[in-house]
Amino acid sequence: MNILFVTHHDKFQGSSRSLMSLIEGLQEYDVTPFVVNPRGSIFTEALRSKDIRYAILPVPWWVSRKTLSCKKKIDLFSVIQQSVQNLQKVIRDWEIDLVYTNSSVTPVGLLAARRERVPHIWHIREFGNLDFDLDFIYPKTLCKMFMRMSNATICHSKVVRNYYFKPGLKKVHQIYNGVALKDQFDERLALRQQSQKDRPFTFVMMSGITPKKGQEVAIRALAELRDKGVVARLVIGGSGKTDYLEHLSKLRSELDLEAQVEFTGFNKDPFPSYYAANCALICSENEAFSRVGLESMSTALSVIGKNSGGNPEIIKHGTTGFLYDSFEELVAYMKAMVEDPGAARQMGLAGWQRARDLFNIEDYAAKVYRVIQSVMEKR
Repeated sequence: MNILFVTHHDKFQGSSRSLMSLIEGLQEYDVTPFVVNPRGSIFTEALRSKDIRYAILPVPWWVSRKTLSCKKKIDLFSVIQQSVQNLQKVIRDWEIDLVYTNSSVTPVGLLAARRERVPHIWHIREFGNLDFDLDFIYPKTLCKMFMRMSNATICHSKVVRNYYFKPGLKKVHQIYNGVALKDQFDERLALRQQSQKDRPFTFVMMSGITPKKGQEVAIRALAELRDKGVVARLVIGGSGKTDYLEHLSKLRSELDLEAQVEFTGFNKDPFPSYYAANCALICSENEAFSRVGLESMSTALSVIGKNSGGNPEIIKHGTTGFLYDSFEELVAYMKAMVEDPGAARQMGLAGWQRARDLFNIEDYAAKVYRVIQSVMEKR
């Protein structure tokens, strides 16, 4: 079965990493993957290394952070139509049996699939507005009606499913992401046990650096810990806009935290940073379903996250980490971790077991494949 996966950006981060895990898991089934990506990137390098065929084509979005003029909306509609025609040719040339769109931010996969009369699955991995300030450019009601035309829709968390759809829709499925094969979980636990070293307690944040992700909150929380006489470090990995990076760097200096807060830049491989840390932080106001949280747990890291979005589906409060509602609670939970590193390690082990049970690639791929089968049987 030839499946065309349509991706929406070139960054090898949460959604594209989750797609790569899915493709890896589907190798056990009758699936030949093909991928369309908007430009060459680390993601396409990873595809090439795995001998996965891909095409670089424009994948226009139907969401924006800005309000567009009528003229720009019309121009965008023309761009979308051209993209759809390009995808139709790919579907024909590669003899695609099913189109699989990896995000809610672009409609081109469904449009091309309908024109070529092949089934379509939509995998929604974000809120849009709540997490990225993205709003539909065209009327929201019409866009959501169009999304329901997909043969099936998969949401990666319960909270995202409830955000987009009414309960009980038969074509809508909730399937958690997988972040590692079970054997890889075991390997990561062994590496964690080998990485225990005498070092200052280290918190880690690995994500795109934006105001929505909460790096400023974490820096200020570390300053509060310092003022309480608690010694800890914070490692922030990821890339962002220059002006915001400069803002955070200035804040670090103003709070006299140059020695305690480290910016590593974008990490192609985040796992060395996980193994060098004692606890992961998810300080986003509305994280739909944190890939970083799952990856951290797969390395037996405890996690502290905001009690919002998909975090309550990942973190078991008091067992695998903590969920906080206020800045004061964040500081208190960070302080508790630093002052009792043994408890932090036990939470990390509990999180590893939870992640291995719920967020492994084998179950992720098997559940997605069942959806694929159900769609293909109804052709």
